[in-house]
Amino acid sequence: MAGLTNDAIVLHNELRAYRNAPRKDVNKEKVLNYFFRFESFANNTNEYKDLTPLIVENIVKETNLPDFVVLNTVFEFITEATQFSHTLSLGLVSWGSGEKSALRQAKFYLRKVHKIAPVFDYSRAIANLETLHKLLKKNFFWVHITTQLALIIFVTDRNDPTITKNEYILQKNLRAFCACSAYAFHMARKKLHIDKMGRLCT
Repeated sequence: MAGLTNDAIVLHNELRAYRNAPRKDVNKEKVLNYFFRFESFANNTNEYKDLTPLIVENIVKETNLPDFVVLNTVFEFITEATQFSHTLSLGLVSWGSGEKSALRQAKFYLRKVHKIAPVFDYSRAIANLETLHKLLKKNFFWVHITTQLALIIFVTDRNDPTITKNEYILQKNLRAFCACSAYAFHMARKKLHIDKMGRLCT
């Protein structure tokens, strides 16, 4: 990695980014939605893979955005997501006491992940989170915040009527973003009787 501190050109794996390029929320949503749904950005250990020129080219082509907008958006996402995932993986989440406190904290972290990657319907996710906490209480089964976040985004995404089957967020990407292992995710989903389409099996 090399760069110029005074203006802005930074090279990452032979890709050029422009630090001070303007970014709008709509562009962030377009870029990250494609990145999460069509490009595998996580390896087998839930770490972010190196960004390649081909991936950037694919995003530019699909979003019709300039390459510097795509690069800045993706680099910013990976930086923020890596820091946040590291915080989550340390298990230093303070829940306070009581069910209301646990739900309040979960909503706080859900808001943070949506700010980093606005790739799901936030209002639907909040409603699903409240339902999840009722389900966890009913089953006397509480899971880590990382698993809660992964489940909520999964369920929200799978039940979004505007998204078709071949456009779902890739589960590997989702688990990496939420710092949730495949074992924890699938174990919790089966324990709570949530099927592959994000629906409760009765």
